[in-house]
Amino acid sequence: MSNKIFPPDPTAKKGFYDINIYLEAVKRYPNLVKLIENKSIENGEKTWLIYEDGREFTYKEVNDLSTSFFAGLKSLGINKEEKIAIFANNSPEWIISYFGILKAGAIPVTVNINFIKDPLIYNLEKSDTSHLIIDSKLLQAFIDVEDKLKNKIKNLIIIGDVEDKLKNKIKTQWMLYKDLLKSSNEKEVSSQKPYDIAAMILTSGTTGPSKVVADTHAQFIYTALDMIDAGGVTPNSNVYVYLPLYHIMALDLATISSMLANAKMVLVKTLYASRFWEDINKYNITHFHAVGPILEILFKQPKTDLEINHGQLIAIAYTSKVVWLEAVKRFNIYITGGYGSTEAGIPVTSPYDEVIERKVPPGSSGKPAPPFEIDIVDEDGFSLPPNKVGEIVVRPKLPWSIFREYYNMPDKTIEAFKGLWFHTGDLGVFDENGYLYFVDRAKDAIRKKGENISSYEIEQTLLKFDKIKEAAVIPVPSEIGEDEVMAVISLKEKVNPEEIIDFCLENMPKFWVPRYIRFVDSLPRTPTGRIEKYKLRNQGITNDTVDMNLYIKQKLQSTKR
Repeated sequence: MSNKIFPPDPTAKKGFYDINIYLEAVKRYPNLVKLIENKSIENGEKTWLIYEDGREFTYKEVNDLSTSFFAGLKSLGINKEEKIAIFANNSPEWIISYFGILKAGAIPVTVNINFIKDPLIYNLEKSDTSHLIIDSKLLQAFIDVEDKLKNKIKNLIIIGDVEDKLKNKIKTQWMLYKDLLKSSNEKEVSSQKPYDIAAMILTSGTTGPSKVVADTHAQFIYTALDMIDAGGVTPNSNVYVYLPLYHIMALDLATISSMLANAKMVLVKTLYASRFWEDINKYNITHFHAVGPILEILFKQPKTDLEINHGQLIAIAYTSKVVWLEAVKRFNIYITGGYGSTEAGIPVTSPYDEVIERKVPPGSSGKPAPPFEIDIVDEDGFSLPPNKVGEIVVRPKLPWSIFREYYNMPDKTIEAFKGLWFHTGDLGVFDENGYLYFVDRAKDAIRKKGENISSYEIEQTLLKFDKIKEAAVIPVPSEIGEDEVMAVISLKEKVNPEEIIDFCLENMPKFWVPRYIRFVDSLPRTPTGRIEKYKLRNQGITNDTVDMNLYIKQKLQSTKR
């Protein structure tokens, strides 16, 4: 094993890292405990974590505090592979708890902070959680479901102080996080293999009931290295983390990658759009993730000199060509695309030199990263040529570079690996130069009168209508079989459905034109900005949906005259 600085400087080469760099990474750091311990030695008193409240932590301090928390967990009799969930806002305590859980040989389970009632119960029960680390501000959500959990939670570890009015309402044994930090000389942290579980993360459930994804230590290392490679993250980089730590984007692609790169991370609770550029300049930020509507949200902020007078700034963004180009023009930033999921990490990115030379086609996801094979296949699993839309499938070249399983769902795990490829459920297309473009969710594809229709293409056309703010197109059953097209729309300004149909008839093939139009105030989204179309599909044709079939027929008849 080489003793040179690791990982190698991603800005000092052309193209992707050699695949052997990935193998060396997992040999050096077979698990995330080894990662934090080794980085603590390598970087010692260098600041790694800065929090929005002004607290700063060195690599060594985070490692030492996580060992203290591990000692506290051990005093509770935590067993190896027990599931310990973290239900808390972004904070240093979240990260320290995470590494402490791993040192105890237990398995961290991440929980969406917006969950209440049934979704919260589902997350905890589906993952077999037996201990819960919780933010004091979220206690009421737990109290509301405590009886339904039927004593499955053995211990409640509370970050922050408990309000007096809540103390007598908690039936589960509880203690404060700060009281569980034990001074310890404990050296015998649990030994874990690259294939052991680094985190159990609930999928967004955009295509139905959520599944608990068991991600491995090796997968986290590989994915972090992908991000270092694509973003050119070095020891001089400062990574801005506003996305929730319960999501793989913040936990692995930002947190673990910044540690692996010997860089610094700045953590805030959430996106503060009004002060975003102030933070970018204050902390000399070099990298941030721009998922979902983040760039569009920033577009709506008043223009300021701060948004262009920053240092070199790279956004790891998953967005359309139009938004990509506008962001580059307005914010003076570089963008690298990417494609991935909780299950697969980020198997598609772009190397740093292509990003900085602006060679990555705007709107593309990039090319397959070294540890992965990517293909586009038809409904029977056969490979398609460039420029043909099909399902994106992923296959690892290296052991444990994608998720291990859907926890306690062997049938779903087997189903996902049809033909020895992981089937993402997403539609994509390769261009003739090997760049991947995300097109749509496979579940969102519409079949009408023998024609396959992409909801994505209809949505992109609808968004060209200047009065439409958001649009989601879904299939609904047709009385003659197959599907009808339905558009769920939020508006910038008032418009009637006839105007929308007129626009559609002028701008798209007639079999694309939505028969059903429904207006809503806003579309349901996941925390990372993905539209939750499964909710819209489940709602189907609602009472406020307008059937435009007769109007469309009349317009088509009139144009024939």
